[in-house]
This record gives sequence, C-alpha cells and structure tokens, in this order.
Amino acid sequence: MRKHKISAWVVVLIFLFLLVFFLSLRKIMDLDIGFHLRGGEWMLENKSFHKKDIFTYTVRGNEYIAMYWLYQIFLFLIYKLSGYAGISILNSILITLLFYLVFLRMRKFNIPLWISSGVLFLMIFAMEIRFSARPEVLTWIFMALMLLTLDNYFYERKNYLFLLPLIQVLWVNFHGLFILGWVLMGFYFLSFWIHYKKFDRKFFSYILFAVLGSLLNPYTWKGILFPFYLFTRLQSSSVFKNVISELTSPFSKKAIILMPKMPLVFFYIFLFSSLLLLILTFKKRKIHEFLLYFAFLYLSCTAIRNVPLFLIVSSQIFALSMLDFSKKFEKLKENSIFKFLKHTGYVLPMLFSFLILLRISTNVYYVERGGGNFGIGLDYDVHPVGTADFILNNNLKGKILNDLNHGSWFIWRVREPVFIDGRLEVIKEKFFERYHRSYSPGGLKKLIFEYTPNLVVFDYSYPEALFWDRDIKSMPDWRIIYWDSKSVIFARRDFAPHLKRVNFMKRIKEMGIDTNFTDQKIWSILKKKPESGFIHWIKRFFKKRKSKISLLKMAFYAYLSLEFKCSEILYLTALDRGCRLYENIYFNLGAVYFFKGEYDKAVYCYERVLKESPHNLRAIEMIRRIKSMK
Repeated sequence: MRKHKISAWVVVLIFLFLLVFFLSLRKIMDLDIGFHLRGGEWMLENKSFHKKDIFTYTVRGNEYIAMYWLYQIFLFLIYKLSGYAGISILNSILITLLFYLVFLRMRKFNIPLWISSGVLFLMIFAMEIRFSARPEVLTWIFMALMLLTLDNYFYERKNYLFLLPLIQVLWVNFHGLFILGWVLMGFYFLSFWIHYKKFDRKFFSYILFAVLGSLLNPYTWKGILFPFYLFTRLQSSSVFKNVISELTSPFSKKAIILMPKMPLVFFYIFLFSSLLLLILTFKKRKIHEFLLYFAFLYLSCTAIRNVPLFLIVSSQIFALSMLDFSKKFEKLKENSIFKFLKHTGYVLPMLFSFLILLRISTNVYYVERGGGNFGIGLDYDVHPVGTADFILNNNLKGKILNDLNHGSWFIWRVREPVFIDGRLEVIKEKFFERYHRSYSPGGLKKLIFEYTPNLVVFDYSYPEALFWDRDIKSMPDWRIIYWDSKSVIFARRDFAPHLKRVNFMKRIKEMGIDTNFTDQKIWSILKKKPESGFIHWIKRFFKKRKSKISLLKMAFYAYLSLEFKCSEILYLTALDRGCRLYENIYFNLGAVYFFKGEYDKAVYCYERVLKESPHNLRAIEMIRRIKSMK
C-alpha cells in the first residue's frame, strides 16, 4: 500500500511537470521581444552598451539604462542559432527548471509529495498567465537559486554562501529586479541573528560581497538606483500604473474584467489558503518566513506582474504550514474518509492535469480565454508582422507615428526610429502622459500637427483606438493604405502616391475568404443550429482549434469604416467556421443589416441575441425600433 501511494503521487508530479512544460511552450506573445532582439544585435554590432536612446525620434537621446542587457544578447544569440522556435523552447525549459527548483526546496524539508504536488498545482495555474519570453523569467530562477542557498545555510549549515555574490552579479546584468536578492539575503540574515542570537560574520561578509557585486554592471551606481525608479511605477500616482494592465492590482476591477479568470481564481485560493495556514501555524514559523511572505504579498497586491514573485517565495512557507497543520490531526488518519482521500486524492489533480494537457494540445485552452497559441515560434496573431512587411516591401521611408503596441516590432523589423515603444524606462512619464492624452477627441490631430509624420499606424482593436480612428478619418489629407487583423496604416495624400486606398472586399479576397454569398447561403449560415454543448465540450479535447478573433476584429473595423458588405461576410465566415461568440456576432450582424436596410435579417439576428441573453436591452430596443418603422 505504501509503495502504491508513493508511485501514484510520483505520477501526479510527472503530470504537473509536463503541464508546466507544455503550458509554457507557447508561441511568442510578448510585445517587447522586438526591442530585446534589436537591442542585443545592436550591442554586438557596436561593441557597446546602451547609453542614450537611438530607437525613437521623439525621446531620442534620453538615457537608456538597460539592466537586461545580458538577456538581450543571450536572446539574440539564441535567435541566430535557432530562430524564434529556439526562443520558445528555451523559455519553456527555463520555466520548467524554475518549478523544479521550487520543488527541490520543498523536498529538502521532506515535505510529502501530496503536499508539494498540491502547492505546485495551485502555483502553476496562478502563474501561467506570465509564462512569456521575458527577462523576468531569469529573476524567478535567480530568486529560487538564492532561496535554496540561503535555506542550506540557515537550516543545515551547508556553506554554499560563495554562490550568493555569483548569483547577484548575474542577476544585476539580466534584470532590473536584482534588488530582490538584497531583500532575500537581508531577511535570512536578520532571522538567523534573532533565532540563533549570533551575528554571523561569515554570512554577513558574503552578503556584503553580493551587494557590492551588484556594482559590476555597465551603469554602476545608476544601475543600482534603477530598481528604485521601477518601484515608483507601483504607486497609484504613476501614469504607467493607471494605463499598463500588468501594473494593476490583481484585486482591482480592471484586472477582474480584463484578465483570464482561471489564473486569478487560483491566485486567490493560493493566497487565502496559505495565509490561513500561516496564521494557524505561526508558532512554527521563522522570522524570515513572515518577512518574506508579507513583503512579497504586498508586491503581488500592487501589480499583477509581481504575483509570480509572491508564489515563488511563499510556496515553501505554504507547504511547511500545511505539513505542520496536518500533524495536529494525527487521530484523523484512522478516519475512513481520511483514508479514502489519502489513497485516492491523487486522482483529481492527475485527471485535471491530463484534461488540461489535451486542451492545450488542441489550442482550446488559449482560444477560450481569447489569447495565446500553443506551439513554438512567433505568434503572428499578436505581432504586426504583416504591417512591418508591407512597409518594407513598399520601401515606405518616412516618419511613422505608431502606437505603443507597434513600436517594439518596428524597432526590430522596420529599422526606422519609432514614435513610441514599450521601453517605459526610456519613454518616461512626461512623454507617455502626452501620448496617453492623445486617446481623446482631437488628440491624434495634435500629434500629427506637432510631429508631421508620413504614416500613422495603430492597432484598431483596442477601445481607445477609436479616437485615433475617428480623428484620422476626419482628415481629408489622409488615406488608408493597409488593413489586416492587427493594424491599419494611413498615409498622407502626397506620400507614396502609387499606393491606392485599401479596397476592403479585394483585401479579404486576397486572404482567401469567399465573398460570393447568395441570399440562400446567408440564411443557411444565420439559421445554422449550434452544436450541442456536450458534443462541443467533448470535441474540445481532441479537435484542434484556431481562434476566430481576427475575423471578428476585421469585421468590426469594416463596420466602423461603413464597409457593411465586407463586415457582413467576415461575420458570416466566423459563424460558418464555428465561432461560438454568438451574442457578439449576431448583435453586430443585426447592426450591419439595419444599416443595409435588410430589416428581416436584422430582426432575426437580434432575436438570436435574445436566445443567448434574454435581457439584452439593446437588442430588445433595436427590435422595437425596427418593427415601429414598418
């Protein structure tokens, strides 16, 4: 029986590590990938570190303290060796390594597999939203390595303290959050001093060497001060915090609306369970455990991007608290219910992990939450690859006014100075505030007047982009020359005169979309019965799915551009291809048919909306309005 229990939880653990590997094996989504690759390439070409910005024309000459410089070089070399696919695979390996280090910390304390598996299970799903190819992944690994080193010394007197300066020197050159290493070492040293009533000079000297080792970066004192600047972004007064979604609190209304629900739910479960157990076992806890838990809890509450930091630090504290708490109920081990859970408790996490693995492999896991794609290489649904290629292929040499989402990729591919990009440490608050204010009536016009660009490029799928779209369309000297599922490009009337205004119907034909829709075919698609929920649910585990969101985005933009026929075809195509966002599609189709004067189709679409959402007041009002017109 003992062997059976151990082997079962080992299988659970294997499933969990498979889950980590495949959840992190996703196409590259991070919008910063462009400037990181270009930054690494530039440093190798020029044999110099970044000092002043050269990648924008708006804040050119601003100080550029790139504390992730070594990550950029490392990333670029991986790209040269194995392309974007190599970056995806490496990122997955690094994240899997991180979870192994977290597990290793728990094993050093002989924490049972059922406890460590449970903690890892919660941690994986609370953290996976941040499994992107970003330099912060290295911060996670350096944190785990440092915690292992400190645990070895604090609990077992194993002297691997010489590793602390080495970890710190690497950390300071890979990512700007290296100062967290100081925090970890300081908390452990203080706890050691209090618990053992001894000022350990050896311990202190290695910490001092590690702190001084942080000066071994290209920016010396300025590099040391950089994390304190980053900390200002967590303050409520920061313009970045109010705009950048990853800087919002996981408890904020914005996070609850915008973030996928599963990671948030698992984070809440992890947080409140660990906090409760910490309180119940507080007599067993060490000083550094309290300091670490609450310091990193504060960080996680200020910004979503800090949630992984809390999970990494508190995972062992959670597991130890759970172990200590379980020892209080030894008598329960004879209870039949406890025995049943003890010997079959592994079934649920194993089954859940297996089902999630199936959903990842079919891409359903990402499609249903509206973002991401399983696989390796670049995610073409996220990056403006086609937009950059259009600019390059047509040799459009001119000043570009771009939005934040395009800047990084243009730095990498277009190789022309951009208006703005995601290097917020370069852009600074003053200019970012001006940029953010442009998302208001007349805001884009002011930027065009001030900077006189030849091209205006933006991602039209964000609600704020409607202000830019309205402004540019109201200016007769501008025309749209490119449109895809990611971007639009507008050019001045006298710039690149060989490029005509986009023909929307011709554009979707070039994409391979059938534009020959008879009235009979339209009705057959509109009246198509949805697949039963159970059958659809079963298929999601075996049939590969690709997101239809790009069709919906293009359909909506065609509608905004008064290209109603094109919009209709795109919405119908999405329906025909199995998109199940029925309420959204039928409501928008109802609006299309209303403006086309096809009122019978419009009423039918709004009635289909009411089948999905019987209390949709807008659909009820449109039906009443149409019927009153007849």
